[in-house]
Amino acid sequence: MSRRLPVLLYVAALGGCGEPTLLLPPQPVVPPPPATTHFDPSRVGTVTGHVAWPGELPAAPTYLYGVPDAAGNFTTHTFTGPNQPRIDPDTRAVAGAIVFLRGVDPAVARPWDHPPVRVELVERGIRVRQGAEVGRVGFVRRGDAVELVSRDPVYHVLRGRGAAFFSLALPEREQVRTRTFTDPGRVELSSGAGYYWASADLFVTDHPYWTTTDAAGRFTLSGVPAGRVEVVVWHPGWLPARRDRDPETGLVTRMTYAPATEQARPADVPAGGTSDIGVTLP
Repeated sequence: MSRRLPVLLYVAALGGCGEPTLLLPPQPVVPPPPATTHFDPSRVGTVTGHVAWPGELPAAPTYLYGVPDAAGNFTTHTFTGPNQPRIDPDTRAVAGAIVFLRGVDPAVARPWDHPPVRVELVERGIRVRQGAEVGRVGFVRRGDAVELVSRDPVYHVLRGRGAAFFSLALPEREQVRTRTFTDPGRVELSSGAGYYWASADLFVTDHPYWTTTDAAGRFTLSGVPAGRVEVVVWHPGWLPARRDRDPETGLVTRMTYAPATEQARPADVPAGGTSDIGVTLP
């Protein structure tokens, strides 16, 4: 089969330069952190809340690209960026916002219960599967492995930046690779094969108090040790901040989105009780 990088036609603005693909050696196996031993289920509470967008609804920028067929003809497509906020126009509830807790000691946190993460490159985009959830974000326990796979019959390169730095070639369809993430923080996923709009995130962490809001903008974090914590609501940037171009063809090779939106609220979690938090974005 041919492994040539597909030629894409982009209509975009601004300029820059591309960056090379880095083929990294396999990582050593890193054991996961030890299971928590000081979690006290009799001294925990629940944090619930609602995330809303009371202001003007944000504009949804659209982008144009073309994909060549076997005869060299281009099929033109338009798309909305993958980070666009999902806001109910009637209730202003924000779906898919990321919610997590700061100030929790991992040694007293409840055991990790998020399912394993699988990153799929599909339809020239990036999709994250975690159990029954399918979206653009995954929560990874530090030291755990993540499956990476291409579902498309085209050449893909998955790029990671932030808490992990790598570019992984995925030239074969359905060939599963794995990568272990050892440093906590945000790992920004993007395409290194020219699909400049693709974007997703992994959050590598030592405690399980991470979730996303549902269609009604609600969230629940249970089993939280009693005491003062900080509830953080985070949403990735969705407007383009910079586009890098191939210096020879002028085609866009990478797009950098604007900084993320983040709001934080303190919460006092009572043992056996619930602390309810309301947060507005941006």
